[in-house]
Amino acid sequence: MNRYWFIAMAGLALAGCGEKEEKFPAVDLRGRLVVDSAITEQRQAQGIQGEYYQRILTVNGADMTFNEFLSKYCPDPNTRNETCQKAFRIKKIDDVGGATKFLPVGLQ
Repeated sequence: MNRYWFIAMAGLALAGCGEKEEKFPAVDLRGRLVVDSAITEQRQAQGIQGEYYQRILTVNGADMTFNEFLSKYCPDPNTRNETCQKAFRIKKIDDVGGATKFLPVGLQ
């Protein structure tokens, strides 16, 4: 009888040790595009014409850059969270030539 009591108490203790997941916010990963003036000026100094955009997301009513969103909500690149997986795919596209409104099907 003592064994069963011990197993039950150990199970309850271990159940309380689990990490509490922060509720993942609902977010539109496309966000809105704004001109990143610092990088635009840097590229124009190199002779590259055009404007460089960055993606701004609205998360829980507050604006944050795409990179801030990734560092706060998706710190692990091997996550199974579908939103984070899409976000990492969008980041790869944006890193090439700046944020673009033309995203592949499935990331829109």
